[in-house]
Amino acid sequence: MRATFILPFVLAAVPALAQPGPDPGPARAPAAASPMAATGTCSVNIVRAPDAVRETIEHWLANERCTLALEVRIIPTEGGLYVLATDEHGRVRERIVPDPQSAGVLIASWAADDGLGGATPPLSIAELAPQAAAPTGAPIYGPPPQSGAPPAAYGDAYAGPPASFNAMPFRAPGQYGPGQFGPTDELPGPAEVQHPTKLVSFAAGFGANSSGGLRLELELWNHRNWIIGASASITGSQMIAIDGSGPATFYRANMTDLMLAVTLGRIARWGDWYVRGNVGAGVMVSSLSLQGFDNQTGMERTGSGSEATPYVEAGLYLGHSIGSTKQWELEAGPVLAYSKQDWYVLDAMTPMYRDAGNAMVMLGLRRGL
Repeated sequence: MRATFILPFVLAAVPALAQPGPDPGPARAPAAASPMAATGTCSVNIVRAPDAVRETIEHWLANERCTLALEVRIIPTEGGLYVLATDEHGRVRERIVPDPQSAGVLIASWAADDGLGGATPPLSIAELAPQAAAPTGAPIYGPPPQSGAPPAAYGDAYAGPPASFNAMPFRAPGQYGPGQFGPTDELPGPAEVQHPTKLVSFAAGFGANSSGGLRLELELWNHRNWIIGASASITGSQMIAIDGSGPATFYRANMTDLMLAVTLGRIARWGDWYVRGNVGAGVMVSSLSLQGFDNQTGMERTGSGSEATPYVEAGLYLGHSIGSTKQWELEAGPVLAYSKQDWYVLDAMTPMYRDAGNAMVMLGLRRGL
């Protein structure tokens, strides 16, 4: 009887054990995939890179076993490629590599998290503590709490890098101040525009013993601001001569002088200002038109002639560059010249001497060759 009594309870329990348990609800969806685009078996999002570099990196990542998702930017710069990567925990890695192959090896190494990437260490608890005081609703950028739930479940509290990260301007190494990816404040600016070393100048002026003149200078050789050149100038002047045989006759002479000289000069510059001096030696070719008047007879006589004599000159100029290209210069200064001439007047059968000294003030414009 006892066995018979227990059996119904046992038989009644068997169907109960066979019933399914409480409904656990829908199965949890798998964690959301990283926003980075998968490359091979690696989650590496190449945000910015030259096409050739991108292809090389994808080749290296094709067979790599990766443990970190990366967001990568590669910027060509002087000396190679600037590589900047941010991993899924917000850590930043950077390096300069010489070529695309080196970039591919480096990115593959970082994605495999081999510990050689020079990553920025994660923030400590003490460093994260001030974030707790952030105002309500302000995003706290950093790693999400360790949990099986995807980061999206925490809203904006742990969002990784800010949304403006992709829009951040990146500059080449050397453009950052000390402590910001480089030892220098800025890359050097464009090269300063240089003053020309050889110039041609044209000047006009007036003199103490001339009615005016024109001058042309050409610089042929310049070494450490020592200049060898050539000059050509022309002046007009007048003079009165008295016949040495008596005071009855006087002459009015109109002179045209053409001077050709080889010059040696030196120039000193202070920014766009300069002082230039030179000396020269050459030949002066003079043409004379003579008009005589005899006070006793009232007769007028005319004559003409020409003569070539040695000639020396010296000049000193103050000038300034004009225009942004430094190719034009404006200058002014005195030019001193001297030549001694002997003329013979046939009708009076007497010599006429001329000390052809002249001081002129010139204003000139110079142009680089």
